Amino acid sequence: MTYAELIQSLQDWVESNETSLVANLDFIIELAEKRIYRSIDLDNGRKSSSLALVQGTGLVSLPADSVVVRAIAYQVTATGAMTYLLPKETTYIDDYTGNRTTEGTPRYYAHYDDATILVGPAPDAVVSTLEVLHTYRPTQLSGSNTTTWLSTEAPDVLLYACLLEVSTYQLQEPDIIAQYEKMYQMAFQGSLLEENFRNRGDEYRNNEVKVQM
Repeated sequence: MTYAELIQSLQDWVESNETSLVANLDFIIELAEKRIYRSIDLDNGRKSSSLALVQGTGLVSLPADSVVVRAIAYQVTATGAMTYLLPKETTYIDDYTGNRTTEGTPRYYAHYDDATILVGPAPDAVVSTLEVLHTYRPTQLSGSNTTTWLSTEAPDVLLYACLLEVSTYQLQEPDIIAQYEKMYQMAFQGSLLEENFRNRGDEYRNNEVKVQM
Protein backbone atom coordinates (compact mmCIF):
# COMPACT_ATOMS: atom_id res chain seq x y z
CA MET A 1 0.00 0.00 0.00
CA THR A 2 1.36 3.39 -0.98
CA TYR A 3 0.79 6.76 0.68
CA ALA A 4 -1.68 7.78 -2.03
CA GLU A 5 -3.58 4.50 -1.66
CA LEU A 6 -3.84 4.92 2.12
CA ILE A 7 -5.03 8.52 1.83
CA GLN A 8 -7.72 7.45 -0.66
CA SER A 9 -8.73 4.40 1.40
CA LEU A 10 -9.24 6.48 4.54
CA GLN A 11 -11.55 8.86 2.70
CA ASP A 12 -13.42 5.96 1.08
CA TRP A 13 -13.89 4.01 4.30
CA VAL A 14 -15.34 6.97 6.21
CA GLU A 15 -17.07 8.32 3.09
CA SER A 16 -15.68 11.80 3.56
CA ASN A 17 -13.23 14.08 1.80
CA GLU A 18 -14.05 17.05 4.00
CA THR A 19 -11.30 19.67 3.77
CA SER A 20 -10.19 19.70 7.41
CA LEU A 21 -10.08 15.89 7.56
CA VAL A 22 -7.89 15.67 4.46
CA ALA A 23 -5.64 18.39 5.86
CA ASN A 24 -5.10 16.34 9.04
CA LEU A 25 -4.47 12.95 7.43
CA ASP A 26 -0.67 13.23 7.65
CA PHE A 27 -0.95 13.87 11.39
CA ILE A 28 -3.39 10.99 11.69
CA ILE A 29 -0.88 8.68 9.99
CA GLU A 30 1.81 9.89 12.41
CA LEU A 31 -0.40 9.08 15.41
CA ALA A 32 -1.27 5.66 13.97
CA GLU A 33 2.36 4.75 13.32
CA LYS A 34 3.35 5.75 16.84
CA ARG A 35 0.50 3.65 18.25
CA ILE A 36 1.88 0.62 16.39
CA TYR A 37 5.56 1.14 17.22
CA ARG A 38 4.75 1.70 20.90
CA SER A 39 2.77 -1.55 21.01
CA ILE A 40 5.13 -3.99 19.29
CA ASP A 41 8.91 -4.33 19.21
CA LEU A 42 9.37 -4.68 15.45
CA ASP A 43 12.77 -5.56 14.02
CA ASN A 44 12.03 -2.77 11.56
CA GLY A 45 12.27 -0.29 14.45
CA ARG A 46 15.67 -1.46 15.73
CA LYS A 47 19.15 -0.22 14.88
CA SER A 48 22.72 0.02 16.18
CA SER A 49 24.67 3.27 16.59
CA SER A 50 28.35 3.77 17.38
CA LEU A 51 29.34 6.68 19.64
CA ALA A 52 32.89 7.98 20.05
CA LEU A 53 33.94 8.43 23.69
CA VAL A 54 36.24 10.96 25.34
CA GLN A 55 38.75 9.58 27.84
CA GLY A 56 37.77 10.51 31.40
CA THR A 57 34.27 11.69 30.41
CA GLY A 58 31.34 9.63 31.67
CA LEU A 59 28.46 11.66 30.21
CA VAL A 60 27.59 10.58 26.68
CA SER A 61 24.88 11.92 24.34
CA LEU A 62 22.53 9.27 23.00
CA PRO A 63 21.83 9.03 19.25
CA ALA A 64 19.35 11.74 18.28
CA ASP A 65 16.85 9.16 16.99
CA SER A 66 17.07 6.83 20.01
CA VAL A 67 13.70 6.01 21.59
CA VAL A 68 14.38 3.00 23.84
CA VAL A 69 17.87 1.73 24.71
CA ARG A 70 18.03 -2.07 24.35
CA ALA A 71 21.69 -2.65 25.25
CA ILE A 72 25.03 -0.82 25.39
CA ALA A 73 28.50 -2.25 24.78
CA TYR A 74 31.89 -0.61 25.45
CA GLN A 75 34.68 -1.30 22.97
CA VAL A 76 38.36 -0.38 23.07
CA THR A 77 39.45 0.39 19.52
CA ALA A 78 43.06 -0.78 19.93
CA THR A 79 42.16 -4.28 21.16
CA GLY A 80 38.61 -4.75 19.93
CA ALA A 81 37.64 -5.93 23.42
CA MET A 82 33.89 -5.47 23.99
CA THR A 83 32.04 -5.34 27.32
CA TYR A 84 28.27 -5.09 27.69
CA LEU A 85 27.30 -2.59 30.38
CA LEU A 86 24.77 -3.23 33.12
CA PRO A 87 21.89 -0.71 33.56
CA LYS A 88 21.88 1.10 36.91
CA GLU A 89 20.74 4.41 38.43
CA THR A 90 23.02 7.46 38.38
CA THR A 91 23.18 7.35 42.19
CA TYR A 92 24.54 3.80 42.05
CA ILE A 93 27.27 4.79 39.57
CA ASP A 94 28.23 7.86 41.61
CA ASP A 95 28.48 5.71 44.74
CA TYR A 96 30.45 3.01 42.89
CA THR A 97 33.03 5.37 41.34
CA GLY A 98 33.14 8.01 44.07
CA ASN A 99 33.93 10.56 41.37
CA ARG A 100 32.62 10.85 37.82
CA THR A 101 36.14 11.49 36.53
CA THR A 102 37.42 8.19 37.93
CA GLU A 103 38.73 6.23 34.96
CA GLY A 104 38.56 2.52 34.22
CA THR A 105 36.74 0.04 32.04
CA PRO A 106 33.07 1.13 32.07
CA ARG A 107 30.80 -1.47 33.69
CA TYR A 108 27.51 0.39 34.15
CA TYR A 109 25.29 2.93 32.43
CA ALA A 110 22.34 5.02 33.61
CA HIS A 111 19.92 7.45 32.00
CA TYR A 112 21.11 10.91 33.07
CA ASP A 113 18.31 12.67 31.18
CA ASP A 114 16.24 11.96 28.09
CA ALA A 115 19.20 12.57 25.78
CA THR A 116 22.23 11.60 27.85
CA ILE A 117 23.60 8.56 29.65
CA LEU A 118 26.22 8.30 32.36
CA VAL A 119 28.76 5.48 32.12
CA GLY A 120 30.94 4.45 35.02
CA PRO A 121 33.78 4.35 35.51
CA ALA A 122 34.67 6.95 32.89
CA PRO A 123 36.54 5.34 29.95
CA ASP A 124 40.31 5.07 30.43
CA ALA A 125 41.13 4.24 26.80
CA VAL A 126 42.32 7.05 24.55
CA VAL A 127 40.18 5.74 21.67
CA SER A 128 37.00 3.86 22.50
CA THR A 129 33.35 3.69 21.48
CA LEU A 130 29.93 2.76 22.74
CA GLU A 131 27.79 0.47 20.61
CA VAL A 132 24.19 1.43 21.40
CA LEU A 133 21.42 -0.97 20.41
CA HIS A 134 18.16 0.96 20.41
CA THR A 135 14.76 1.42 18.88
CA TYR A 136 13.93 4.39 16.67
CA ARG A 137 11.03 5.77 14.67
CA PRO A 138 11.43 4.92 10.96
CA THR A 139 10.65 7.72 8.54
CA GLN A 140 6.90 8.30 8.41
CA LEU A 141 4.78 7.41 5.40
CA SER A 142 4.16 10.65 3.52
CA GLY A 143 3.95 12.26 0.12
CA SER A 144 7.77 12.30 -0.05
CA ASN A 145 8.18 8.81 1.46
CA THR A 146 5.50 6.91 -0.38
CA THR A 147 6.11 3.40 1.02
CA THR A 148 7.38 2.08 4.36
CA TRP A 149 7.82 -1.31 5.99
CA LEU A 150 4.44 -0.90 7.69
CA SER A 151 2.63 0.09 4.51
CA THR A 152 3.98 -2.88 2.55
CA GLU A 153 4.28 -5.63 5.19
CA ALA A 154 1.46 -4.69 7.59
CA PRO A 155 -0.96 -2.53 5.57
CA ASP A 156 -4.00 -3.85 7.47
CA VAL A 157 -2.51 -2.85 10.82
CA LEU A 158 -1.66 0.62 9.52
CA LEU A 159 -5.07 1.11 7.88
CA TYR A 160 -7.08 0.15 10.96
CA ALA A 161 -4.84 2.20 13.26
CA CYS A 162 -5.46 5.21 11.01
CA LEU A 163 -9.21 4.54 10.94
CA LEU A 164 -9.22 4.53 14.75
CA GLU A 165 -7.63 7.99 14.74
CA VAL A 166 -10.02 9.21 12.03
CA SER A 167 -13.08 7.96 13.93
CA THR A 168 -11.89 9.79 17.04
CA TYR A 169 -11.29 12.95 15.00
CA GLN A 170 -14.81 12.73 13.55
CA LEU A 171 -16.38 12.04 16.96
CA GLN A 172 -18.04 8.94 15.57
CA GLU A 173 -20.41 6.75 17.57
CA PRO A 174 -18.83 4.46 20.22
CA ASP A 175 -19.94 1.30 18.38
CA ILE A 176 -18.12 2.38 15.22
CA ILE A 177 -14.95 3.20 17.17
CA ALA A 178 -15.26 -0.17 18.95
CA GLN A 179 -15.52 -1.96 15.60
CA TYR A 180 -12.37 -0.26 14.29
CA GLU A 181 -10.63 -1.12 17.56
CA LYS A 182 -11.61 -4.78 17.12
CA MET A 183 -10.36 -4.84 13.54
CA TYR A 184 -7.11 -3.16 14.58
CA GLN A 185 -6.53 -5.65 17.41
CA MET A 186 -7.13 -8.63 15.11
CA ALA A 187 -4.67 -7.29 12.53
CA PHE A 188 -2.20 -6.32 15.24
CA GLN A 189 -2.26 -9.79 16.82
CA GLY A 190 -1.60 -11.34 13.43
CA SER A 191 1.39 -9.06 12.90
CA LEU A 192 2.66 -9.79 16.42
CA LEU A 193 2.39 -13.53 15.79
CA GLU A 194 4.34 -13.18 12.54
CA GLU A 195 7.03 -11.16 14.32
CA ASN A 196 7.32 -13.87 16.99
CA PHE A 197 7.68 -16.50 14.27
CA ARG A 198 10.43 -14.42 12.67
CA ASN A 199 12.38 -14.30 15.95
CA ARG A 200 11.63 -17.82 17.20
CA GLY A 201 15.11 -19.23 16.51
CA ASP A 202 15.78 -22.19 14.23
CA GLU A 203 13.68 -25.35 14.23
CA TYR A 204 16.75 -27.53 14.82
CA ARG A 205 17.00 -26.32 18.44
CA ASN A 206 13.59 -24.94 19.29
CA ASN A 207 11.16 -26.92 17.14
CA GLU A 208 8.50 -25.17 15.12
CA VAL A 209 6.24 -22.72 16.95
CA LYS A 210 2.58 -23.65 16.68
CA VAL A 211 -0.43 -21.43 17.17
CA GLN A 212 -2.43 -22.25 20.28
CA MET A 213 -5.94 -23.31 19.37
